[in-house]
Amino acid sequence: MKKNLLLIIILNSFLILGFSSNIFAKKAAIVIDFDTEEVLFEVNADTRNYPASLTKIMTLYIVFDYIKKGKLSYDSKLSVSNIAASRSPSKLYLEAGSNIKVRDAINALIIKSANDVATVVSENISGSEKEFAKLMTSYAKNLDMNNTTFKNASGLPNRAQLTTARDIAKLSHALISNFPEEYKLFSKKKFTYKGKTYKTHNKLMLSYDGADGIKTGYIKASGFQLAFSAVRDDKRLIGIIFGGDTGSQRNKSLKIIMDKEFAELNIKTKSSKKIVKKDETANQKIEKKKNAYSIVVGTFKYRNNAEKQIKLIKSKYPVSTKDKISNVVLIKVSGKQLYESRFENFSKKEAYTACKRLKKYNRDCFVRL
Repeated sequence: MKKNLLLIIILNSFLILGFSSNIFAKKAAIVIDFDTEEVLFEVNADTRNYPASLTKIMTLYIVFDYIKKGKLSYDSKLSVSNIAASRSPSKLYLEAGSNIKVRDAINALIIKSANDVATVVSENISGSEKEFAKLMTSYAKNLDMNNTTFKNASGLPNRAQLTTARDIAKLSHALISNFPEEYKLFSKKKFTYKGKTYKTHNKLMLSYDGADGIKTGYIKASGFQLAFSAVRDDKRLIGIIFGGDTGSQRNKSLKIIMDKEFAELNIKTKSSKKIVKKDETANQKIEKKKNAYSIVVGTFKYRNNAEKQIKLIKSKYPVSTKDKISNVVLIKVSGKQLYESRFENFSKKEAYTACKRLKKYNRDCFVRL
């Protein structure tokens, strides 16, 4: 009931903002589990929207790929054309005829979201921004972003430049997977270019527990957007949100959704974990060790199935589980994420006795220390 109520609150705050179909259409969100690529939450995830500056994630993806292939280096100099210098803000105000190093261009795209730099990159790689957009779309198809078409390198308004929340999640996943070292640049909070310091637009990254990137976006036709990643207890989630009415509303909505999905995985914020230090007597330590055994009564692909198994065992076999702590534990087997249904706080003898009793009724059970 609480889960359904929370979902209603999220949808109300995020979606029910008007009756116009155009307003509703640009509202979209998705959260995926990085390890399994399982979709944990989605609303209008396949609705086509304007990507705005989330476009620059693909521009950066191509730059990283070109560096990996030896076609560029971090110290390569990129020339600035009249067209690039004329691009509208956000920008570094590069002068025509000047140049910028690739490493500075990368920082400018990530942190400043500079449109003039995006055009510089596109022209130096493909000769023109139009040709680079074709390259971007080709990369998108190779990443299974089948609902995405790029027309420029920056995300500046173009009616034919479209994507979906699901496709941006795929792109974000590919960026982190294929360029893990380069991705660390997305956690930078500021960079300095020619004596001027620029701060990140990604304000949620500054306050969200475990956040490490990746990119904000905004044009009037798209609303405020965000591609986002956070890691807690070695579990990374990627969240995408389109169509915020303000930057703060966008951040708040995605925070609610991300928090909900981390909670569903039984992962809490660092601040919510209370550390209580107390002296233990020798007897307490012995008792703690004595009751350190658990029994596993099922292993499942999905958490809700693991929870159902616990309820079933509790109701049908109360003698085996009376006064024991039940828990769903996330494990990895051969790189795959699974959920174990466990009962805890057994002595060694109790654990083996309980499993023996459950096996009489053809129930799976084994003991863990």
